Amino acid sequence: MVRFSQIFNFIFIFSLFIKVSTTFLTFDKKENYKIDKKNSISENADKIFKKNGYIYFNKLNELYNNLSPSKTQNFNIIHITICFNEEYHLLASITIASVLKNSNPDTFTYFHIIALNNLPGKIMEKIFSLRKKINENSGFIFYNGKKAENDFKEGAKTSSRGMIDYGRLLIPEVIDDSIDRVISLDIGNIIVEKDLYDLYTKNLTDLAYLGVKDAYSKCFMESIFNHKPEYVNGAVLLVNIQKFKEINIYNYMVKMYNYISKQTKFYNPYSDIINDFLPWKCNGFLPLEYNMPEFIKVNEESQRDYKIWREKCSYYYDKKDEVIKAENNTVIRNFENYPVYKGRGNNYMNKEWLKYAELTGFLDEIKKKYLYHYRY
Repeated sequence: MVRFSQIFNFIFIFSLFIKVSTTFLTFDKKENYKIDKKNSISENADKIFKKNGYIYFNKLNELYNNLSPSKTQNFNIIHITICFNEEYHLLASITIASVLKNSNPDTFTYFHIIALNNLPGKIMEKIFSLRKKINENSGFIFYNGKKAENDFKEGAKTSSRGMIDYGRLLIPEVIDDSIDRVISLDIGNIIVEKDLYDLYTKNLTDLAYLGVKDAYSKCFMESIFNHKPEYVNGAVLLVNIQKFKEINIYNYMVKMYNYISKQTKFYNPYSDIINDFLPWKCNGFLPLEYNMPEFIKVNEESQRDYKIWREKCSYYYDKKDEVIKAENNTVIRNFENYPVYKGRGNNYMNKEWLKYAELTGFLDEIKKKYLYHYRY
């Protein structure tokens, strides 16, 4: 087996000598938004996005419609990152809708969106429409994900969701210097059930990130990646942006990926890279309720069959009390093991997922694309 620890140490030491050359983007420079009202707002978005490599859609909307800027002084500010392309924008809209619906009135949420495959302005405008439909205490910033598309293009060919599984690695590249942390969320299977400010303000100290321990990492820890029992589920992370910027962490991840990918295929690209190939390990963890795998409701009529503690390789084996506590206090629910949009959810899951799908205003479109296997 390849001695990854030796390669890991070499690349880490080498990376420390690389000058950080990343240009961090800002999204509040008025001079970067030249509006042409002869064109639609989405056509203006296309031009601005192409020119700047990012766009703060709130700013575009304000300038285009002669609106006053949103005031956030009296709000609790949180920053969330997600990644998607046009193909997956409907799934992203459901996760975003759940965040907006369950945010407290005094929370203002910025969504930092890694936009892939030249995401068109019409889709940006469509996502931005959730603000008016659900919760106006929100901001939407889109960043061009082309750099990740170039750097991880080979991995995307074999990944189940293509570049979606790699795009979030751009987070430390694009997030502004003024932001010290973000909540990183997956899309499709993630439903947020409560306000996220308590999660956002968790104590990170000098940790690179916090996450929930994956239930089944012990089941595949003998793989070439040598996973540890404390492997973190990458669907929900609280990321210390400033810690990631201490070195040019993105280039470091690209170097590690280029070497490892020649030896084997990544099982779960984002989680594998975050857990196994960063110069820091996650030695602080979030409670299970911040990334609750959907096991409880699946078997609510037969508690003895709950897989989460029945399988000995599960981290939560014989931790029934911890699981029940998390179920009763769930903040973020994860349908990863029973994805509704693939037709694997039960009636409870379908109802919960569709509740937020309806909030988007795109329900018919979502049903047509993902839920054709159900009768309504």
